Amino acid sequence: MNDKLATNKKYEILDGDDDVLLLGKATFTVRRFKELAASKFRSILDISVDKDGYHTISTMMEELQINEETKIMGGNITWKTSQQGIACQILRIGSKGWQKGKLQIEINGGLEYSGKTQTSIKFFPDEPVKQKSPLDDIRQSEEYKKLSNNN
Repeated sequence: MNDKLATNKKYEILDGDDDVLLLGKATFTVRRFKELAASKFRSILDISVDKDGYHTISTMMEELQINEETKIMGGNITWKTSQQGIACQILRIGSKGWQKGKLQIEINGGLEYSGKTQTSIKFFPDEPVKQKSPLDDIRQSEEYKKLSNNN
């Protein structure tokens, strides 16, 4: 299999805050992992000291001044993991066990410092999740079993 995650491969955004991620030997709830990643991202944006004093990276990136007449205003700063993803396992509330897959993380931070970042975690399962058929409940019903036994 190619090391890069296929762009058309199925993934889901992890939003079950109490689900558990296993990354190597470290475990985190999804909520805590997002908090830690966002906190680290914010601290990186705030690190920069020059001879004039303290300046944040986000302040320096508010605009790109090409020349005296040309200034380009910036938008959000985004950080993403590589396309290969991060090997992990997830244990979901109510599931029967760990599910292996890969994570991709994206963190967006506005240039105006508001202390807010948006963290999105995509989970690409190694094995596709078997979809439950809408007919499965019907097939399990006593009426269906009686009908199928009569034929």
